[in-house]
Amino acid sequence: MRNAFIPALTAVAMFLMGVFILNTQLWYSARVDSQAGAQYAVKNMDIILDEARLATRTSMRMAEKECGPEEQYQLGTEAALQPHLRTIIILREGKVWCSSLPGNRVLLVNVAGMPDSPLFLAPAKSTVNNRPVLLYQTTVAGNRIVVTISDRHIRDALDISYKGLTYSLKVGNAVLGMTGDVTTVADNSTGQVAATEYPYSIEYNVPPLFSLHRLIDQGGAMLLFLMLMSGLAAYILNKYLNKHTPPEEALRWAITLGEIVPFYQPIVNGKEGTLRGVEVLARWRHPKEGFISPAAFIPVAEKSGLIVPLTQSLMKQVAADMNAIASKLPEGFHVGINFSASHIASLAFVEDCLKYKDSFSRPDLNLVIEVTEREPLDIDENLVQTLNILHENGFAIALDDFGTGYSGLSYLHDLHIDYIKIDKSFVGRVNTHEDSTRILDSVLDLARKLSISIVAEGVETREQLDYLNRNNITFLQGYYFFKPVPFKELIMILLSKPKVRVRVE
Repeated sequence: MRNAFIPALTAVAMFLMGVFILNTQLWYSARVDSQAGAQYAVKNMDIILDEARLATRTSMRMAEKECGPEEQYQLGTEAALQPHLRTIIILREGKVWCSSLPGNRVLLVNVAGMPDSPLFLAPAKSTVNNRPVLLYQTTVAGNRIVVTISDRHIRDALDISYKGLTYSLKVGNAVLGMTGDVTTVADNSTGQVAATEYPYSIEYNVPPLFSLHRLIDQGGAMLLFLMLMSGLAAYILNKYLNKHTPPEEALRWAITLGEIVPFYQPIVNGKEGTLRGVEVLARWRHPKEGFISPAAFIPVAEKSGLIVPLTQSLMKQVAADMNAIASKLPEGFHVGINFSASHIASLAFVEDCLKYKDSFSRPDLNLVIEVTEREPLDIDENLVQTLNILHENGFAIALDDFGTGYSGLSYLHDLHIDYIKIDKSFVGRVNTHEDSTRILDSVLDLARKLSISIVAEGVETREQLDYLNRNNITFLQGYYFFKPVPFKELIMILLSKPKVRVRVE
């Protein structure tokens, strides 16, 4: 039903909206967390650089003295007492004047040739042990004081173990990350927090606007909740809408979804007991209520105009079913299907019937168009021409439920009718009383005088069968032989090839 689409669409919309809101919240939280982690890394680096600044002040006072063993010892003590510093070097006139290492040794290669910027990231090739370092530099009174900070201490400061975030130290265009050497970057595509006390910044990767991994990892429980709530909303809305679904709308979607399926009532030779054909009957295979009789929905279909698409759907299914068992069907097998007056009067009727005939793989089947009397049939030149075209293309015309409708006798007079189907209300009157057959005797006598073949419907008793056999009515159908059956049961009947029928209890 169409109303099923609205709840489904609502559920999808609710879920997508929830995912959008959840993703936005997680993204915003990730951005805040990234910035907070960068700010924390800035605090860590400021602590290290504060140590370098203090060591530099001590070195300034020592630069005013001579660089003897005592002064080197004091420099070495200053570097050792500060937990994050590596070495302290004082350069004068472009040369190493004093160092915290014994013998004024340095671990830098060509330290005098390095830029004298306040902070400088020296790559691994600039040190004797091939490890990158950060230089904190101050020039005062002709003395250049260099404090080196090892990469290990820098990476410890950057190691913010929070939701897998990674940070890098950026000085100028040089960047030192958690692994590897110093690299040079030329863009600012990443997020960064600049320090206020020193000329550096902490870089981090900006979290993507949408991340499936982030959604599942951090919002998995909420996603499950959204799915449950969306499904519940769809269920409630579906119940509400379908509670008020008009019958026409329900039937329209039943046709679209293929819930209207053919059942087949076998037609037998009353004397031989052999299967000679089937009448196609519609059934509604409702997903909740099971099979629904045509009496409950055919009037709705005829009133609403849905009878045409309903019949077209049945025609396609019948042709497919008969083709699947074509090798099991006897020659001249009778396949009758009912058409309403509105369908017969439609412009597409002839084309529908010709397509229907062409879709059968067996050309020798006896395809019968059964005209129902439930609706009045407007007999005019177009109708006569329509039926003549179908006759010329091998169709037979049967008048269904004869005697119960609007103008069955006028149909016999004006149209080329090949069969009349005696309604079960006449056959049902037949019993052991002699006068029970008077009306049916008259109908049969009329058919003989008009040379029209007869099919008797609604045979349910042995007395009815005997009466019809005495009157040489060849084609019979009814519960005495078979109920209408689905296609799978029809296959079983054909495979059993029965010759005698017993009453169905």
